[in-house]
Amino acid sequence: MAQEDDHNFEHLIRSIGIRLKRRADQRLAEYGLNSQQGRMISYISANEEKGIIQKDLEQVFQRRGASITSMLQGLEKKGFVERRVSPDDERQKRLFVLPQGKELIREFDRLFAESEELIKGGLNPGEQENLYNLLRKVDAYLSAQQL
Repeated sequence: MAQEDDHNFEHLIRSIGIRLKRRADQRLAEYGLNSQQGRMISYISANEEKGIIQKDLEQVFQRRGASITSMLQGLEKKGFVERRVSPDDERQKRLFVLPQGKELIREFDRLFAESEELIKGGLNPGEQENLYNLLRKVDAYLSAQQL
Protein backbone atom coordinates (compact mmCIF):
# COMPACT_ATOMS: atom_id res chain seq x y z
CA MET A 1 0.00 0.00 0.00
CA ALA A 2 1.42 3.39 -0.99
CA GLN A 3 2.16 5.88 1.75
CA GLU A 4 0.42 9.24 1.84
CA ASP A 5 3.53 11.15 0.79
CA ASP A 6 3.79 9.03 -2.37
CA HIS A 7 1.08 11.27 -3.88
CA ASN A 8 -1.22 8.39 -4.79
CA PHE A 9 -3.93 10.42 -6.55
CA GLU A 10 -6.16 7.47 -7.38
CA HIS A 11 -6.32 6.38 -3.75
CA LEU A 12 -7.00 9.92 -2.53
CA ILE A 13 -9.76 10.56 -5.07
CA ARG A 14 -11.35 7.19 -4.29
CA SER A 15 -11.15 7.87 -0.53
CA ILE A 16 -12.87 11.26 -0.90
CA GLY A 17 -15.56 9.73 -3.11
CA ILE A 18 -16.21 6.92 -0.64
CA ARG A 19 -16.53 9.35 2.28
CA LEU A 20 -18.99 11.56 0.40
CA LYS A 21 -20.99 8.58 -0.86
CA ARG A 22 -21.15 7.02 2.61
CA ARG A 23 -22.43 10.30 4.07
CA ALA A 24 -25.08 10.71 1.38
CA ASP A 25 -26.13 7.05 1.59
CA GLN A 26 -26.63 7.37 5.36
CA ARG A 27 -28.77 10.47 4.93
CA LEU A 28 -30.89 8.97 2.13
CA ALA A 29 -31.36 5.57 3.81
CA GLU A 30 -34.47 6.86 5.61
CA TYR A 31 -36.11 7.13 2.17
CA GLY A 32 -34.97 3.65 1.12
CA LEU A 33 -32.56 5.18 -1.40
CA ASN A 34 -28.83 5.50 -1.96
CA SER A 35 -26.92 8.52 -3.28
CA GLN A 36 -26.87 7.24 -6.87
CA GLN A 37 -30.65 6.85 -6.87
CA GLY A 38 -31.07 10.31 -5.34
CA ARG A 39 -28.88 11.85 -8.02
CA MET A 40 -30.79 9.95 -10.69
CA ILE A 41 -34.17 11.23 -9.47
CA SER A 42 -32.79 14.80 -9.34
CA TYR A 43 -31.33 14.49 -12.84
CA ILE A 44 -34.55 13.09 -14.33
CA SER A 45 -36.59 15.83 -12.66
CA ALA A 46 -34.29 18.60 -13.90
CA ASN A 47 -34.33 17.25 -17.46
CA GLU A 48 -37.70 15.58 -18.00
CA GLU A 49 -38.84 18.40 -20.31
CA LYS A 50 -36.07 17.28 -22.70
CA GLY A 51 -37.52 13.79 -22.91
CA ILE A 52 -34.97 11.82 -20.88
CA ILE A 53 -34.62 8.16 -21.81
CA GLN A 54 -32.62 5.36 -20.20
CA LYS A 55 -29.76 5.75 -22.71
CA ASP A 56 -29.26 9.33 -21.46
CA LEU A 57 -28.80 8.04 -17.92
CA GLU A 58 -26.24 5.48 -19.10
CA GLN A 59 -24.12 8.30 -20.52
CA VAL A 60 -24.57 10.77 -17.67
CA PHE A 61 -23.95 8.26 -14.89
CA GLN A 62 -21.40 6.22 -16.87
CA ARG A 63 -23.12 2.94 -16.07
CA ARG A 64 -24.05 -0.06 -18.17
CA GLY A 65 -27.61 -0.47 -19.38
CA ALA A 66 -28.30 -3.38 -17.03
CA SER A 67 -27.25 -1.31 -13.99
CA ILE A 68 -29.45 1.61 -15.01
CA THR A 69 -32.36 -0.76 -15.69
CA SER A 70 -32.01 -2.25 -12.22
CA MET A 71 -31.89 1.18 -10.57
CA LEU A 72 -34.90 2.40 -12.54
CA GLN A 73 -36.91 -0.70 -11.68
CA GLY A 74 -36.22 -0.10 -7.99
CA LEU A 75 -37.25 3.55 -8.28
CA GLU A 76 -40.42 2.54 -10.15
CA LYS A 77 -41.36 -0.03 -7.50
CA LYS A 78 -40.96 2.61 -4.79
CA GLY A 79 -43.19 5.02 -6.72
CA PHE A 80 -40.53 7.66 -7.39
CA VAL A 81 -40.32 7.49 -11.21
CA GLU A 82 -42.20 6.04 -14.14
CA ARG A 83 -41.51 5.27 -17.78
CA ARG A 84 -43.97 6.39 -20.45
CA VAL A 85 -43.97 5.59 -24.14
CA SER A 86 -42.55 8.52 -26.12
CA PRO A 87 -45.07 10.24 -28.39
CA ASP A 88 -42.25 10.66 -30.94
CA ASP A 89 -40.99 7.08 -30.96
CA GLU A 90 -43.00 4.19 -29.55
CA ARG A 91 -39.81 2.17 -29.09
CA GLN A 92 -38.54 4.63 -26.50
CA LYS A 93 -39.79 5.23 -22.99
CA ARG A 94 -39.34 8.64 -21.45
CA LEU A 95 -38.64 8.98 -17.75
CA PHE A 96 -40.67 11.10 -15.35
CA VAL A 97 -40.50 11.77 -11.63
CA LEU A 98 -43.77 11.06 -9.82
CA PRO A 99 -45.16 13.33 -7.07
CA GLN A 100 -43.64 11.14 -4.33
CA GLY A 101 -40.21 11.59 -5.94
CA LYS A 102 -40.70 15.32 -6.48
CA GLU A 103 -41.33 15.75 -2.75
CA LEU A 104 -37.81 14.46 -2.09
CA ILE A 105 -36.00 16.56 -4.70
CA ARG A 106 -35.54 19.51 -2.37
CA GLU A 107 -33.99 17.23 0.29
CA PHE A 108 -31.66 15.65 -2.30
CA ASP A 109 -30.60 19.03 -3.61
CA ARG A 110 -29.93 20.28 -0.08
CA LEU A 111 -27.89 17.18 0.73
CA PHE A 112 -25.82 17.43 -2.46
CA ALA A 113 -25.26 21.18 -1.86
CA GLU A 114 -24.02 20.35 1.66
CA SER A 115 -21.59 17.84 0.18
CA GLU A 116 -20.34 20.48 -2.24
CA GLU A 117 -19.75 22.86 0.67
CA LEU A 118 -17.91 20.15 2.61
CA ILE A 119 -15.57 19.63 -0.33
CA LYS A 120 -14.83 23.34 -0.58
CA GLY A 121 -14.91 24.01 3.17
CA GLY A 122 -11.19 23.84 3.86
CA LEU A 123 -10.19 25.81 0.77
CA ASN A 124 -10.06 29.53 0.09
CA PRO A 125 -11.74 30.79 -3.12
CA GLY A 126 -8.48 30.71 -5.11
CA GLU A 127 -7.76 27.14 -4.03
CA GLN A 128 -11.33 26.15 -4.89
CA GLU A 129 -10.92 27.56 -8.39
CA ASN A 130 -7.54 25.85 -8.83
CA LEU A 131 -8.88 22.50 -7.63
CA TYR A 132 -11.90 22.77 -9.91
CA ASN A 133 -9.76 23.60 -12.93
CA LEU A 134 -7.31 20.79 -12.21
CA LEU A 135 -10.10 18.24 -11.75
CA ARG A 136 -11.71 19.35 -15.02
CA LYS A 137 -8.35 18.95 -16.73
CA VAL A 138 -7.93 15.42 -15.33
CA ASP A 139 -11.51 14.57 -16.32
CA ALA A 140 -10.99 15.85 -19.88
CA TYR A 141 -7.75 13.90 -20.20
CA LEU A 142 -9.34 10.67 -18.95
CA SER A 143 -12.31 11.23 -21.22
CA ALA A 144 -9.98 11.64 -24.21
CA GLN A 145 -8.32 8.35 -23.22
CA GLN A 146 -11.81 6.78 -23.30
CA LEU A 147 -11.59 5.64 -19.69
